[in-house]
Amino acid sequence: MAARGRSRGRSAPAAAAGTPAPAPVGAAPRGRGRARGVPAAAEAPPTQQLAAMNIGAQAAAAPAAPAARPSGGVRERGSRYAQIVLRPENLETTQGSGGRPMDMLTNYFQLTIKDAQPFYQYHVTFLPAMDNLKLRKALMYQIPELTNRHIFDGNLLYTPLKLQKLEFDVRTRRDEDVKIGLVLTQEVAQGSDQFIQVANILMNEIANRHMGLERIKRDYFNPNKSITIPQHKIELYPGYEFSIRRYSHSVLLGLDIKHKIIRTDTALEFMNSIMQRTRGNQTEIAKELVGAIVMTKYNNKTYRVDDVDFNTKPSDEVELKSGRISYIDYYQKNYDITIRDRNQPLLIHRSKTKIQGNQVERQIHLVPEVCYMTGLTDNMRSDYRIMQDLAQYTRQDPEKRHKALLGFRESIMESGAATEKLNSWGLEMSPEILDVSGRQQPPENIVIKNGGTFPCDARKESFDNITRKNFVISSAEINDCFTVVCTAKDTGAANTFLETVAKVGPACGINIRGGNIVTIRSDRAEDYITAIRTNEAAPKIVVCLVPNNKKDRYDAIKKHCCIDQPLPSQVLVTKNLNPKKAMSVVTKVVMQMNAKLGGELWSVHIPMKKVMYVGIDTYHDSGSQRSVGGFVASMNDLCTRYFSKTTWQPSKQELISQLEVCMTDALKQYHSTNGLYPDRVIVFRDGVGDGQLLAVKEQELRDIKTALSRLPKSPELVFVVVTKRIQQRFFLKQGSRLTNPPPGTIVDTKVTRDELFDFFLVPQSVGQGTVTPTHYNVLEFQTTLKPDHIQRIAYKLCHIYFNWTGTIRVPAVCQYAHKLAFLVGQSLHRDPSPQLANLLYYL
Repeated sequence: MAARGRSRGRSAPAAAAGTPAPAPVGAAPRGRGRARGVPAAAEAPPTQQLAAMNIGAQAAAAPAAPAARPSGGVRERGSRYAQIVLRPENLETTQGSGGRPMDMLTNYFQLTIKDAQPFYQYHVTFLPAMDNLKLRKALMYQIPELTNRHIFDGNLLYTPLKLQKLEFDVRTRRDEDVKIGLVLTQEVAQGSDQFIQVANILMNEIANRHMGLERIKRDYFNPNKSITIPQHKIELYPGYEFSIRRYSHSVLLGLDIKHKIIRTDTALEFMNSIMQRTRGNQTEIAKELVGAIVMTKYNNKTYRVDDVDFNTKPSDEVELKSGRISYIDYYQKNYDITIRDRNQPLLIHRSKTKIQGNQVERQIHLVPEVCYMTGLTDNMRSDYRIMQDLAQYTRQDPEKRHKALLGFRESIMESGAATEKLNSWGLEMSPEILDVSGRQQPPENIVIKNGGTFPCDARKESFDNITRKNFVISSAEINDCFTVVCTAKDTGAANTFLETVAKVGPACGINIRGGNIVTIRSDRAEDYITAIRTNEAAPKIVVCLVPNNKKDRYDAIKKHCCIDQPLPSQVLVTKNLNPKKAMSVVTKVVMQMNAKLGGELWSVHIPMKKVMYVGIDTYHDSGSQRSVGGFVASMNDLCTRYFSKTTWQPSKQELISQLEVCMTDALKQYHSTNGLYPDRVIVFRDGVGDGQLLAVKEQELRDIKTALSRLPKSPELVFVVVTKRIQQRFFLKQGSRLTNPPPGTIVDTKVTRDELFDFFLVPQSVGQGTVTPTHYNVLEFQTTLKPDHIQRIAYKLCHIYFNWTGTIRVPAVCQYAHKLAFLVGQSLHRDPSPQLANLLYYL
């Protein structure tokens, strides 16, 4: 269950959602949630609907005087488009200079206003006052002076026209007279936050109304051009992700190609398959469905499944404003959909929203028969054939991606209505995507045994062949102090494992031989745990051979070995020891065993000494009420030894509240290991988005500074937020062709932002599709280092993750922090034993 990549379903009014909403559940204020939009219940007060629909977060409650509102209703914190200055002070430049220059393109179009024409913002009042948002919007179209060239959110009006007349008389369909009053509050200059908001709304309207695209969450897809893969029961909706922002170069429209995966099996069919497999076990059905994202095709909305209600069925009635109606009749009346299974249980989606300042949770009931599963299951992801067939459409190389990007612009230009819309606001898109300059860092040499080096493959930035050498920097003294636990029928596989270990271990320079086998009666978790607990051999590490990937057994073994009986452990599926894969698999297992016991595999040359590198990440378990933070800090100059600690926070909360304690413990351990404190601390924080940067700086960075301030001499501090899920793509120009930029590519111009110290790094190569860079955002830079240094360090650290003989997308300390948080959040659900804190037991 990969919780980090979960989609976010948007809540909607019951009628819009296609299902009636029952009475609110839990009206008391709740913790902060991720669901967005208007509340699920049809009885929601109009003020709440206005608040949810406003362009600006503060536009819901109209002030007594227009001058009293914040400019444009833009949120001062957390707005998607607000430009909050987070760039460290006293920086001469945020750009590096080292490396080989390269000419590239990026997936951005420049957006300009002809003749720098401003927009105008008006505050709107209605007399008599009107609570109905739809009616307020409809009445604005009766103002002929606007000529449909306006955006209205219920309180604020944006238009490229400077109106002379500011009072208008209009009439409702019920022949009620209404006076509309406008007050000019400000001009919206090009590049301002309000301009960015208006431009985004205009582009969304063009995509939805004039390009035939359907909005699903924040992206736009074309269901009419869906791609069916029948052999896997999958349907792909091609589409786009786009946003307009102000960058250091200018205002840019960022555009990326997206595909929405819709499974052709309904939630009911999925439930029935689970029911057959588990003989009607309701707990298992709920376990597999909770956290999944389903889609209702009649309105193209997605919802996260939060629970399964086995006590409610479609034939039950629910109370609406118009009276009581069954779910079956509701669908028939509103969508002409006939519900065939009258006794199926219903899915529950919980929507959290604010009413009068309080967080309130409401429920939407969904009928599984009309809900389609989205995304891929873990079993589907592990199926090579499925992933290969999907990749033909989803992994587009730079040439195809460039063609698709230009196709988006051509679609706008070919649509007369879309072009007219842009022209009426004076907006213009550049004909080609943006040129950008990059620099390639030199390839790294891998540091191995006795200070030797091993070259990376400069094209792939990998060093797979290292395992053919006696390369290990230092070996843990494993010898024969390890035990293999397996069932009696897997004894042959266990012997194969020991024989292969004896071949590959010494060849790599790892001191391992012998080992003993303990057989158990069955593959139940209890039998494995009993064997580990009663083993008189007192092994340093235990290897459990299991017949399959059964999660509860894996969790039980890990919980016992990480908490009850602190002991590094390795769980290996027996089928991976087949003759074709045994040598490769066992080599990796032996390397992991060495790393888990404190051995050092490889490193890179890092000139700076006395530096502590820290990785921080957060993991959210969909089945838990808490989130876990992973904290990992390097303890030596080679970055081969680490200290780790976990911390807990409320469910779905990204920010870690105990970083001061974590950093203090790490500094104590660093001093205990080295006899001194570090001169520099460089922190890489993974797992937070743009909207949380200010909170990270105000809370997490503050806590780290507090811990550092207690040292006799405060070390230099660099704090970097690392983001993997980004929109940016880069294409290297090679004559008339476009290819992927090579590993080590740095981009720190044009698509970076003036208010930040940020850059992009391409650390890897890909065999198929377009490579995705990683975004680095430096929030603190109290150091004598230069931008070049931090860019080089980030790239170097991508080489020393011991689970992969090549580069990874983030610095190794970040990946270690993720592995730690994932293990604790998925399997342990408690803090691991402190006795393991100095070992990489979570690999």
